[in-house]
Amino acid sequence: MVKRTQLASESQLHGIYKPGDFLDCYSVAISPTDRPLIEILQYMLIAMPAWVRTLMRIRDNVVRVFGIKTTQDLPQDNSFRKSLAVGDHVSFMRVRSISDSEIILGEDDSHLDFRAALRREPGTNGVVSFATLVHRHNVTGHLYLGLIKPFHILIVKSRLAAAARHFRAYG
Repeated sequence: MVKRTQLASESQLHGIYKPGDFLDCYSVAISPTDRPLIEILQYMLIAMPAWVRTLMRIRDNVVRVFGIKTTQDLPQDNSFRKSLAVGDHVSFMRVRSISDSEIILGEDDSHLDFRAALRREPGTNGVVSFATLVHRHNVTGHLYLGLIKPFHILIVKSRLAAAARHFRAYG
């Protein structure tokens, strides 16, 4: 079951958080508990269901009018890989840092910068968390986040739940 949680105090996202930034975090147990984070991350971001791809196409068509980057404007890699390095892309998100317990991705644009972190705390029986940090630059960033936030939450929660089901069934 996916739960809203607090970002772990050890997360690298705390180092870039500024007052007024948007930050959310959701967690779920993944079994087997030693499933590599890069596999979980790639499953969550590459194996998107049709309804998410449709929402992203709608988003891209709307934001293009306002000069905001679309997913097609960003480098993409939708291949599953055994390893990831800083600078690689998972779907349209660039890997910013990798450690044994956390992978941070993100992109920057004129209206906002966002980072997403997939993290597993040692000794938590396979619980992983997915956190999103958004730093808005201007009114457009505030409006954009206000419009997409309900969809963002829905997508994050559904992808975490799907990952838990997938790895439990095919672990």
